[in-house]
Amino acid sequence: MMKRNLKFLLLSPFLMAILCEPEEDTCGIDNPESYIVNVENNAESYEQNETIWLNARTTSMLVDFCTETEEPELITDAEVFLDGLFVLKLNNSSMLNAQVFNDAEVIYDVGEAYSFNSCSNAINCLPQLTDDNQFYQYRLGVSVNTPGDYCIVNARDSYFNLEQENNANIFSSYNTLEDRIRFQNCGDTYTRNGTDGFYFFSIN
Repeated sequence: MMKRNLKFLLLSPFLMAILCEPEEDTCGIDNPESYIVNVENNAESYEQNETIWLNARTTSMLVDFCTETEEPELITDAEVFLDGLFVLKLNNSSMLNAQVFNDAEVIYDVGEAYSFNSCSNAINCLPQLTDDNQFYQYRLGVSVNTPGDYCIVNARDSYFNLEQENNANIFSSYNTLEDRIRFQNCGDTYTRNGTDGFYFFSIN
């Protein structure tokens, strides 16, 4: 017993040195700035199959912590700047007051569709680098052919331009969850709080 205690006392300084050793700096790229999504033909209601045009851009210059420089530099991997949006059809349920609408038609004018190897019902967009290499951007059109009230919310890191009208009054009839929008995607439940940063519209 004495020998075991002595062995522990001899080893303890080395164990403490290992436990207290500072973690190595993480190598990686800084997170991109959030996309600000603009609605080009902003309106409270649209006709069936009328296209709603959306555009967004974010800087292509990020800090790469894997290099010695601390200045932002051009990131050429477009996948770093992926964006995604959910088109939701609103309802009055007390459990889930929205559901993902999968029948929207999407036109990729700038950028292209991106497919994951896992389940995703979002509109996922791989953006395009601008000619001057300063931004990643996308422009897409969304059209819905089923009458009802809808909203478009972020699936990744983006929000709709807060200076544009977002028709939040539409949501008042579906506000059954204390200013929360709740829906399911691929078996998981998602929540979006409030109405700022989302876009609401009706289809006649």
